This record gives sequence, structure tokens and C-alpha cells, in this order.
Amino acid sequence: MKASLMYSSFRLSLWYGLTGVIVLVVPLAIADEKNVVGVMEIREATLSALQPIGSLIGEWKGVGQPKRGSNVGAWSEKAHAAWRFETDRAELVVSFEPGQQFHKAIVSLGPDGKTPALNLVSLNREEVSLVRISQGGDKKDKDESWIFESPEGRWPQTRCTVRLISEIRVTFLFEEKPAEKSAYRRLSEIGLTRAGARLADGNTGERQCIVTGGLGTIRVSYEGKTYYVCCEGCKQAFDEDPAGTLEAYRERLKDALKK
Repeated sequence: MKASLMYSSFRLSLWYGLTGVIVLVVPLAIADEKNVVGVMEIREATLSALQPIGSLIGEWKGVGQPKRGSNVGAWSEKAHAAWRFETDRAELVVSFEPGQQFHKAIVSLGPDGKTPALNLVSLNREEVSLVRISQGGDKKDKDESWIFESPEGRWPQTRCTVRLISEIRVTFLFEEKPAEKSAYRRLSEIGLTRAGARLADGNTGERQCIVTGGLGTIRVSYEGKTYYVCCEGCKQAFDEDPAGTLEAYRERLKDALKK
């Protein structure tokens, strides 16, 4: 009887122990799955909203001018744009060198999860937050011109206009409004030309970035197959979750075929 009780006690303890493990592990597994789904949803929503301006990915070189058409005070400027993916955020980071006006321009989605936002970072690491304003015109005009403004009531008010002239040409115009009744005045404009190959044309192909749809320039592999990504940020995102990235890529292809 004692052995039986000991056996029963052991079995009961083991049952509770296993139950405890299951109870603890299953919620964690569910939570992890939800987190992965949430991260992918944020990424896909951001990539969809910022798809036109995502053509900035790559290396650029050009000239910054305080006054349009004048070389007085002009300087040479380089820029590098890449995606950066974090747990709850996806950002397009444009780094300027030397960055005479601003050191970085970071494009993401605002707090509402829908409106494109821009953070300008100065050389002394001060940040200015702007949001994209409503613009008239057709879809083509809206895709080619992105106007961001800082909130009214905080002076000086900053405006940044990004013009995607072509796949190899882009400009950044920085303006400032010192007071409510004042007009915007030009601070500087940076005209950049792409250094290197152009982006993919959006058609499916072996050289398309499976994360963003841009031109794939970096080779990655999963389960014996080779794919391409457009920047180090996309490579990191792929390495962290290759299966999820491929699933999202295939869903985008399906959606594209429906249109």
C-alpha cells in the first residue's frame, strides 16, 4: 500500500508538474506567436504606406545649396538610405554625410499607424518631428512629392519636401517658418543622384527584395533556396524570421495578381 501510495503520489505530482509546465508553456507559445504576427503586421503596414518613398533605398551623392541656382555656400553631400526593423516599428533611415543641415531623416508611420511621419535629426542630435500633410493632385503627384510639417504653435515650424523626380534623382527641401504670420523661408535644398544601379521595376523576379520589393542587391538563403534583399536592415529582418518574411512576400505577390 505504501508503495502504491508513493506511486500514486508520484504520478499525481508528475501530473501536476506536467500540467504546470503545459499551462506555463502554452500561453508563452501563444504570446510569442501573437508577437510575431503583430510585428509582421506592423512591418507590412509600414511598407505598404511608404512604398513610393521606399525607392530611396541605396547610395546617393549630390550637392546642398542654401540658395537655389547659386553655388555660394554650396557643399557636397552623400546619403545612404536603408530600412531598419525593430520589434514594434519599421523605419526608413536616410543618413546624410556630412549632413550640414540634418544628420538623419527617419521616415515611419505616426502614432495613428497610418500617417507617414518624419524625424529630422540635427548634427547635435536634436530631433524635429513632422507628419505628412494632405496634398491635392492624383496618385502620381502624391507618390512623387512628400511634404512633411512640424505641428503648428511650436515655432519655428519646420517643413521638409521630398521630391522623387525619378528612380535616379531626388531632392530634399528644408524650410522654416519663424512665427505664425510669417511665410516659410528656405534653409537649404539637397539635390541627389543615385550612385549605382537603379531599383527593381516592381515586377516579380529573382533580384527583387523579398522584404520591400526594391532591387535585391544582397543574397540570402533559406532551406537551400537563394533570395535577395535590398539593404542590411532587410537582411537582418530576414535572418530573424525567414519563414515569416517569405510568407508575407508570397501574400504580397498574391495581392498584386488580384489588382
